Amino acid sequence: MNKVAKKRKKVCPCCGQKLWLRDFYRNSDGSLSSWCKECQKQNKRNWYQKTRKVPDGIRHDSSGRLIDHKGLSRRIFWSKQMLDDLKRLYATTKNEDLVDILGVSQRTVIRKARELGLQKDPEWQHGNTMRHLKMMQLENKLYGIKSPFKKGVHYSPGTEFKPGHQESPEVKTRRIASVKEWYRKHPFAAKERGAKASETRRQRKLMELQNNI
Repeated sequence: MNKVAKKRKKVCPCCGQKLWLRDFYRNSDGSLSSWCKECQKQNKRNWYQKTRKVPDGIRHDSSGRLIDHKGLSRRIFWSKQMLDDLKRLYATTKNEDLVDILGVSQRTVIRKARELGLQKDPEWQHGNTMRHLKMMQLENKLYGIKSPFKKGVHYSPGTEFKPGHQESPEVKTRRIASVKEWYRKHPFAAKERGAKASETRRQRKLMELQNNI
């Protein structure tokens, strides 16, 4: 029993403690490391502080964005000019265009707008939707695409949406589960669908730029 008990523990030469074998990392060949886990972690922290620590301050990262580095954390730096531009343009500007103006990601723009309580202008959103609708109609005429649905014909009057109608939680849950199941079963088709949608958005943006020129 004494031999078995001795094999279950090992002395760390760094801290001098007699620890269980589970407190040591395993090497690639299956052997135990000489130092315990806590000593190795502390050694890596000390090494980082001496050799890899970046001085605090505001600087550009590898992607060209301004970041505010404090200690071991780094955050996107929002200058007063960037905040003023966001507050002034967010209500009537697409998030994709704000990304180019502010030099941050779209996710960062949305997160900062929520933090500041900013919202899109409803009238601008409606006008933007109508512009997309007209552009889609022009594309359908250009490529000769005809809609399978006729205006004024009710194909499913019992289940179609009506003014003031709201989707029940059960139907919404069932619809979301069905969509997720389809994406799980058809990953390649879902990827192609996303690529086509991205290309369509790019073409629409180019057409908008050409119309504005």
